[in-house]
Amino acid sequence: MGKLNAQIKEFLSQERLAYVATSNNEGFPNVVPKGSLGVLNDDQLVFADLYSQKTKRNLLQNPRVAIAVVNPPAYEGYQFKGVAQIVDSGPVFEKALELVDSVRMDRTKVKYAVVITIEEVYDLSPGPESGKRIA
Repeated sequence: MGKLNAQIKEFLSQERLAYVATSNNEGFPNVVPKGSLGVLNDDQLVFADLYSQKTKRNLLQNPRVAIAVVNPPAYEGYQFKGVAQIVDSGPVFEKALELVDSVRMDRTKVKYAVVITIEEVYDLSPGPESGKRIA
C-alpha cells in the first residue's frame, strides 16, 4: 500500500493550495504557496512551478521537502515529507500542465514540474491525533 490512502487522495483533489518548504544546502529555509498540487500515484505528488527561482535553486542543492495542505473550515490537513525531483518534459510534466489548466493558471509560464516521492505523512487536523505520523 502506498503512502496516500483514498481519504488523503480525496482531500487533495479538493485542496490544491499547498505550502512547500525547501532549504538550501546551508539549511536556510524557504516556504511558498503552490496552487497546482496533485496526486501522481500512491506514493508521489506533483506540482508545476511558475515563478519560484528560490524553490528550484534550493531543490538543486537539497531535494528534501515538506508540504502542508490544510482546509481550515473543515479542520483537516496533512503534512508530507519527501524527496523532490525536477522534471521539465515527458508525461509527468504534462500531468503538471493539466493541473495548471484545472486551476486556470497560465500554462505557458510553467518552467518545470516537481515530483515529490513521499516518505512520511502526518495528520495536521486539530485534536489528539494532530502531528501523528500516519504513513
